[in-house]
Amino acid sequence: MPVRGRGIDLDTMTLASAVASSPVSITATSSATGQTCLTTGAFTVENAGSFLVEVYAPFLTIGTTNLDVELWDSTTFLQSLSGHMAATINRPGATMITKQTLAAGGHTLIVKAFVDGGTGTFGAGAGTTGVAPNAQLLVSPA
Repeated sequence: MPVRGRGIDLDTMTLASAVASSPVSITATSSATGQTCLTTGAFTVENAGSFLVEVYAPFLTIGTTNLDVELWDSTTFLQSLSGHMAATINRPGATMITKQTLAAGGHTLIVKAFVDGGTGTFGAGAGTTGVAPNAQLLVSPA
């Protein structure tokens, strides 16, 4: 079945987004002090409801033994996106998706990460030949 969209409709497909073109080194060791990897900046939800939040990192690298990636709404923890990742390998092309209920009003969604020790990486690049693509955060109606 074909779907037709008008320009006025298409601009509502993504409510907020963010792009990063360089990796973030992760040295924070707790959820409360996690490093900011991506942030939407402030945006407004007109009608409360469910929203799809998609996070893409071209690669993730753990710290000494662990890496955790989380979603926050400003200073409020929403949920873990990665769980407790523990393995000594890079994780190529990590896509993390969650459905979140957001109330009407102002929001700032933040992707934060922390490690158990050492230095981890939330990957991103410029997307040029031989370089990792951008990391992305998208928020859209579900």
